[in-house]
Amino acid sequence: MTQALLVIDVQTGTFDGLHCAPMPGGPELIRACQRAIAWARQQALPVIWIQHHEPGGAMDGMGFEIDARLQPLAHEKRVTKRQPSAFEGTALGDNLVALGVTHPVLVGLQSDCCVRATAQAAQARGLNPIVVADAHHTWPNGEHSADAIRSRINQELAQAGIAVLPLADLPTA
Repeated sequence: MTQALLVIDVQTGTFDGLHCAPMPGGPELIRACQRAIAWARQQALPVIWIQHHEPGGAMDGMGFEIDARLQPLAHEKRVTKRQPSAFEGTALGDNLVALGVTHPVLVGLQSDCCVRATAQAAQARGLNPIVVADAHHTWPNGEHSADAIRSRINQELAQAGIAVLPLADLPTA
């Protein structure tokens, strides 16, 4: 099993309060992503930073930058996307093939959009994605809390045959 960590859309525009409502659990998500990144680096796994680009929107200009609390390293790959799936219209699939990755590990935003779409696209490509159950998040929607949405997405992905594991249960080399 060859893994790589995909950090999806954890960008300044999500947390700066200028374009998006404050995310319930935002600081906890950052801490979970920091732990996932530390796990990947300790395992000498590739870390790939996925950035959503939205011209003129929250994910443009300074909002496009990866949240500074995560501190990407210069050698770590970056993929810019414009669609929910990090595979659509990007070189992510080619990057994973070149690295021999069979099990991409997903963290980030949004549970009910880009995390789900990327996990499903990875599975459709014959990969074995692992979604870190407690290291992705979203905003509340109507009467549903962000935590309820994340829980529902974890359940839906697991029912579709996608591995959903808490951060503490990620395998080590």
